[in-house]
Amino acid sequence: MRGHTTRYLAVPVKVTDSDLLPQLARYGTDRFYWERPSEGFALLALGCREAIEPHAAQRFRAADAALQNLTERVQGVESGAPLVTGGFAFAPRQPRDEHWSNFPAARLVLPELLCLRRRGINRAHAFLPLRPGESAERIEARRLALATAWERKLAAPLPDAPAAGKTGFHADTPLTPDHFERAVSDALHAIASGDLEKVVLARRARLRRAEGFDAVACLDALRRAYPASACFAQGRGDAVFLGATPERLLHVQGEALETGAVAGSAPRGREPVEDERLGQELLESKKEQAEHAVVVRAIREALDGTCVELDVPEAPRLLRLEGIQHLETPVRGRLVPGTRLLELAARMHPTPAVGGMPSSAALAWIDAHESLDRGWYAGCIGHLDAAGGGELCVALRSALLRGSDAHLFAGAGLVEGSNPVAELRETRLKLRALLDPIAEL
Repeated sequence: MRGHTTRYLAVPVKVTDSDLLPQLARYGTDRFYWERPSEGFALLALGCREAIEPHAAQRFRAADAALQNLTERVQGVESGAPLVTGGFAFAPRQPRDEHWSNFPAARLVLPELLCLRRRGINRAHAFLPLRPGESAERIEARRLALATAWERKLAAPLPDAPAAGKTGFHADTPLTPDHFERAVSDALHAIASGDLEKVVLARRARLRRAEGFDAVACLDALRRAYPASACFAQGRGDAVFLGATPERLLHVQGEALETGAVAGSAPRGREPVEDERLGQELLESKKEQAEHAVVVRAIREALDGTCVELDVPEAPRLLRLEGIQHLETPVRGRLVPGTRLLELAARMHPTPAVGGMPSSAALAWIDAHESLDRGWYAGCIGHLDAAGGGELCVALRSALLRGSDAHLFAGAGLVEGSNPVAELRETRLKLRALLDPIAEL
């Protein structure tokens, strides 16, 4: 990865929008959006001043080294404020399928403009490249010009949204349900033989509509349906990868750590009594408990030696979302001073919630049997700050929009006792969690 020496000055920009999401349509190149509606937090990043794209197997550590270098070259940003946005593919290689062509194995971006909204208050910066030997007067003139240009751009009328779909959807799956069930059976044989303890099998559905899909409208529907999730969109060129994920990989602020296990699923009930029954059955299911316990154990092992304190509840609780509920174990800790988020991500990704156990054997099985290029699905996405913290989530409940197609992804965790028909049903439930908000459009 080529080294950079350009220095940047963070220039305050006045942004008055009460909702940052519509501005995502402003750019046709790099654009990023992140929101936790229930927490009153949103982040918008437009354009690219500098990109970090490590290709090696040690991509997390290489990205962190590049981020530290970048941090030293940016003036005017608080150490704990978000600085770069982006993500990492599921696998440490360039995705092979053409529809992922804009999404490398890893990409973090210092944007041209970064805007935060916390509890109704906006704070935005544009990043001004500094020129060697430039006078203070010239820097000040360029700073004022950049701020004015962005304020005018953001106040200008937004481009017209794509026409609402009128032709309906055509839906298909590249691989038949029978193929998925056979793959589940193959995995269960590997588990029974002792080669695997757990493996996650994913599948893809494709929606096609002549008019294509409006990413802003799709994400707006998702944030309304899943306000407790992390709603995200990463746009590059003509493609947008978006979703509403319930699973946080890591949140690091100073020495405070938050992560957790989300594994084990069941549908929601139509009535309160049915909903309570399904939730209780999920809590008591030996199969779902076993799947969840594998993830909790892996998190403990990955964090070993990184924390001076670690709080892991003995039993999971229910995480209830629209249409689906999960077993969840929140994990909190206090890190050894100096521990950085990407260092932890290198230890934790992929967790058994999206890969399996043992990890290397599960990943090899997935590569040989899944017949799917996951790309950034089940990878990591989020924002990082200049102090080595930030937040990365696991990119689940997600879709890739490109042209007239929307590619939807879902997976099921397989352990001893899994049933092919039930696992196919689980993937349909998870696909529906994403399909319903999009189909409402």
